[in-house]
Amino acid sequence: MAQQVNFPFLLDTLYCEEEEHWNNEEDSIFKNDSKILNHKSLVLLEQDLFWEDEGLSTLLSKEQENELYNGLEENPSLANARSEAVEWMLKVTVYYSFSAVTAVLAVNYLDRFLYSFQSHKEKPWMTQLAAVACLSLAAKVDETQVPLLLDLQVEEPKYVFEAKTIQRMEMLVLSTLEWKMNPVTPLSFLDYIARRLGFKRHLCRRFLKKCECLLLSLISDCRFICYLPSALATAVMLYVISSVEPCIGVEYQYQLLGILGIKKEKVEDCCRLIQEVTTNAHFHSSNKRKFGSFPDSPNGIMDISFSSDSSNDSWAVASSSVSSSPEVMSKKIKNVT
Repeated sequence: MAQQVNFPFLLDTLYCEEEEHWNNEEDSIFKNDSKILNHKSLVLLEQDLFWEDEGLSTLLSKEQENELYNGLEENPSLANARSEAVEWMLKVTVYYSFSAVTAVLAVNYLDRFLYSFQSHKEKPWMTQLAAVACLSLAAKVDETQVPLLLDLQVEEPKYVFEAKTIQRMEMLVLSTLEWKMNPVTPLSFLDYIARRLGFKRHLCRRFLKKCECLLLSLISDCRFICYLPSALATAVMLYVISSVEPCIGVEYQYQLLGILGIKKEKVEDCCRLIQEVTTNAHFHSSNKRKFGSFPDSPNGIMDISFSSDSSNDSWAVASSSVSSSPEVMSKKIKNVT
């Protein structure tokens, strides 16, 4: 059996009040305390992580099914449209207090959908329509209550679509993704590892919250698409830990890599990209206003229901339902029918 490794009581350091989370002007968005850590209080037990070995094997196998090649880097216009669409989805997620799971699922659906249609000629409004449909579907999967399709289009979307148009796009997304709406995401691995860390439940939740916030601040960058969920989740956890207590980062990295069976080079490459993104001034200014209050589970704050309808499933059908008038498209907010 592998030798047990004692780690600092790191989650005390990770703790901060939610309202203070993105208001820190320090060089790291995760430095909150300067207290001395107790090196005997946290133990990551390898045998605890393997007691559900079959479940982990399933996650690792299933994540390969939706591995994406990041072709967006070769299509700057689509990459930019995708980035804007994801930023909008994240704003709506915050607006309605959707869970982090909803946000990550919505982005996953959008990326898989765009990946299937990269060879098709893109229209300016199509990515936004797909984003609305993907967010609606993700909310229906994970939330207990979902806003009406028209009410979902808040936070100044570039285009506004009628409900029937969104419903058609929902059916197109579902058919394109072959109704596989429960994919493995980085959150799947964050949850798995966090459950097996040797600390109290409330501290585990704080650690997980830190990781979720960082993940949500990264996913609008299309460069992260090419990383498998396990690699991205590991890199996110290591970044959060290292930003608080760098001296344990390397030791913790080897333990995680051994447990998950991930290639060190892939994780290190992802860590470098996270470091690059998080040291950007725009990253700090934009994310201080976001992600401070993602609920651990759906809040159900909207006392409204959603409806669904069957429809055709092709770009052509969606296109025929959307106005393409140059005069309409020139407006800041386009009401598309």
